[in-house]
Amino acid sequence: MAATRATGGKAHAGSRTRPSALSDTHDVEASSSPLSLSATDLTDAIARRRISPLEATAASLARAEGHRSGNAFITLCPQRALRRASDGLTGPLAGVPFAVKDLFDTAGVRTTYGSAIFADHVPRRTARAVRDLEAAGAVMVGKTNLHEFAWGVTSQNPHWGTVANPIRPGRVAGGSSGGSAAAVADQQVPLALGTDTGGSIRIPAACCGVVGYKPAYGSVSRSGVFPLSPSLDTVGPIARTVADVALVAAVLTGRPSPAPRLEGLRIGVLRETGAESDLEALGAHLSDVRLPEPLADLMAVFLAEAAISHLPWFPEQRDRYGADLQVKLDGARKVSAVDYRRGLLALHQLRRLALREPDVDLIASPVLDIPVPADDCWEPDVRDALTRYTRPFNFLGWPAIAIGNLQLSGRDADVVLGAALAWELAGGAPLPCA
Repeated sequence: MAATRATGGKAHAGSRTRPSALSDTHDVEASSSPLSLSATDLTDAIARRRISPLEATAASLARAEGHRSGNAFITLCPQRALRRASDGLTGPLAGVPFAVKDLFDTAGVRTTYGSAIFADHVPRRTARAVRDLEAAGAVMVGKTNLHEFAWGVTSQNPHWGTVANPIRPGRVAGGSSGGSAAAVADQQVPLALGTDTGGSIRIPAACCGVVGYKPAYGSVSRSGVFPLSPSLDTVGPIARTVADVALVAAVLTGRPSPAPRLEGLRIGVLRETGAESDLEALGAHLSDVRLPEPLADLMAVFLAEAAISHLPWFPEQRDRYGADLQVKLDGARKVSAVDYRRGLLALHQLRRLALREPDVDLIASPVLDIPVPADDCWEPDVRDALTRYTRPFNFLGWPAIAIGNLQLSGRDADVVLGAALAWELAGGAPLPCA
């Protein structure tokens, strides 16, 4: 898991701009579009009764419906959402519309997992993470598109359409949570839920210029979420600001948001991003870093568990899978039990070793070190390159945040989120991809 450090351009302290769609004050006029606001600002406007939950929800549904050609959503649920928005809502997310990756079960709402096999599937229960956001007052408006069964990094879905990148036409939206990131970037919703097994929250956040947070492994319930690789799967939020993902993370984990802090932190640079001088200007101490190496092939764990997850349907229903999933599952079924067991032992050993190595507080890297691929690419050709700097942190189990193309990861979620909040508070916008 070693990575080379490459030379890159340096940003300069003071050159940062405020994130787009952020208001300079919480004093929001009622005439402002609810969808132009961050979730944090929208909750404030709703609390002050300058915008109603019904207005915010109706605006979200209207924009999502008007932008259906971008394939961000598979299913919208207007009646359910408007009925809920009309109720008395309380909580830290009261009245905020949100979208849910169509990998999460939702009672009474079609849940396809991005597959033709489950095109008419309507669960009886709702995933725990969705219930938690609804208990906090948020309003689910629909289910977002994804790479089929969440196994892919481009969100080119042969059954429900390729998710369009709203800020980079002709480029992929990233995956597998591409619909969630695109819906947020296109201001169809202020926030969305995604999953991340090898980068599936952070890659689309980088591609679409928003913020995506992968919490620490096991810190958020995966109950009611279709599994890809249970040893690596993680649930997390996507939004336009760090403050918003921190707000949602607090709801999902039950831990309060940390104070912003970068000063005095030791940051290991895995590969330069162009943000190094800004991080130093905010008081961080930077050095080169290498990640600990596993003693066996950890991809055997991912592949074997993915094959197990699909045993009820593959290979018997092979023809109902998309072409890239067929190829991946054919390969996954070849992993031996010995290699899986060896990889699982190495994964646990790596996570123990990473409790003390490397000796830094944070690790900084890009999310992507290649240009965002064209939307007609063959996903297996770009998969390894797109996950080069994201997958290691799924193996480690560490929390990691993508602020556009800037990734910060570390052992402690409070340190990771606190550093990201400090970056944003100082004016740091999501870094653009190539």
